[in-house]
Amino acid sequence: MKKKLKFGLIGAGFIGRTHAFAIHAAGQVFPDLEYLPVAHTLCEVSPDLAERAARRLGFEKATDDWRKLVDGVDAVVLATPSNLHREIASYAFAAGKHLLCEKPVGLNSREVEQIRVSAKRSKACHAVGFTYARAPMVMFARRMVEEGKLGRLLHFSGRHDEDYLADPNSAFTWRQESKVAGQFGVLGDLGYHILCIGRLLCGEVSSVCGLSETFHPNRKDAGGVLRTVENADYAAFVGRFVRGGAGNFQSSRVARGSKQNLSFELVGEAGAIRFSAERLNELQFYSAGDDFSIEGFRNILINAEHKPYGSFIPAPGHGLGFNDLKTIEIGEFVSAIAEQRPCLPDLDDAYAISKICEAVLQSNAEQRWVRLT
Repeated sequence: MKKKLKFGLIGAGFIGRTHAFAIHAAGQVFPDLEYLPVAHTLCEVSPDLAERAARRLGFEKATDDWRKLVDGVDAVVLATPSNLHREIASYAFAAGKHLLCEKPVGLNSREVEQIRVSAKRSKACHAVGFTYARAPMVMFARRMVEEGKLGRLLHFSGRHDEDYLADPNSAFTWRQESKVAGQFGVLGDLGYHILCIGRLLCGEVSSVCGLSETFHPNRKDAGGVLRTVENADYAAFVGRFVRGGAGNFQSSRVARGSKQNLSFELVGEAGAIRFSAERLNELQFYSAGDDFSIEGFRNILINAEHKPYGSFIPAPGHGLGFNDLKTIEIGEFVSAIAEQRPCLPDLDDAYAISKICEAVLQSNAEQRWVRLT
């Protein structure tokens, strides 16, 4: 019998539910995992809400006390707003519990650093919910870069645009409140993802020149009270990478028509790749070595060579979805715990990305380039 790895989930909103599905699925999709992930305890803000969510999502126990949850499990998934991360994560690491934290981690880079210090003291495994960085076709793009298929990298162009706040009459929520969600705004909510992928493919960012905008500075909350939006709806920057090459990044939460426009193009001397999360199971590749008569971007459909797709289904081109990416995330987390190794991307990556976000906001405020390294 496999040893059970008892998971605790703090927060049962949209993203918490996807983690719940993944905890249940990971043992079936990845039968070779050394530990069997088990949905043990769920925590929500009230006993009634916790009980109902635990029944719905298949957890054995429910509580409104996150400390009690942490004390009774082996691994914690932290799916709360950012203002709660530091206290809960620090307590979890002090108790020697493994932690998978959703992004953006903490309210700023200072809080991420404090959480990182707690993680290093505990030697527990830590990971961050950079869901798309673990997508099979993104990992295949990284493999192509490492194998030299693109040659020397020249420039990266990435964006993560959605339209969930495109309507000026959309209600004010915690995401627009800096003391709950932080100052990063769309950079923390969406930009975190494309920044993670940019660093994954091209390495560290050395300097940035950025701008940010809040197009709808006031919104009414659910009670009809007019509130001030305290962070950005849109942010963009150009930057340079430490290893050479240039990049530009954009994130928007008011981009009409964009439902999940996380996309990038990476150009090298020997070729180029294109990816869009709205076409999650495809990757486009251009090779400069092709004969002129057939040159152009070729469309590569996902197949068993793009691990771990084959663990889900043997047939090529059938495709994965968002919940499957979360299952990959949990599977990788469990493997890292068993093998006592890092689970990348982790808190170190979150810290570096938070520093980039702060540099972009500083660049916008001071109207100048800002160096990171």
